[in-house]
Amino acid sequence: MQANRDRGKSKGPGLAASRRVFSALWESRIAAHLHLAEGYVSKAYCVLPVEFYDDGRGPRRVCEARQLLMYLAHVEFGLPLSEVARRYRRDRSTAHHACRKIEDQRDDPAFDEMVSKIEELISLRADPLFRDIYGACA
Repeated sequence: MQANRDRGKSKGPGLAASRRVFSALWESRIAAHLHLAEGYVSKAYCVLPVEFYDDGRGPRRVCEARQLLMYLAHVEFGLPLSEVARRYRRDRSTAHHACRKIEDQRDDPAFDEMVSKIEELISLRADPLFRDIYGACA
């Protein structure tokens, strides 16, 4: 009889604590993969990663590289545009514009191939820590 009453109850603070730990782990993995993305994109565009955070537009290649990073952060990692914009010190509408622009550029096969290769390298799906549970969390 006691088992029936306990069946519907929460497991208490243990479950909440494990969810907090998993959430923190998930956020740190996304941050790590974003850092990888910054490295690969900076290499592809021949810019320094610190330039992604500069105030103002900067040179064209920096602006285009930053747009790709915003796109990857939103599409590959599912970050909200407001968070993407905040990370790269831009307005939400700028992050939205970046995503639309990159989507349009993906019609070019060479550009699409470059983006696809970067996506493969930074994907959480390939992360051994999250490979089995990615679908449940993303």
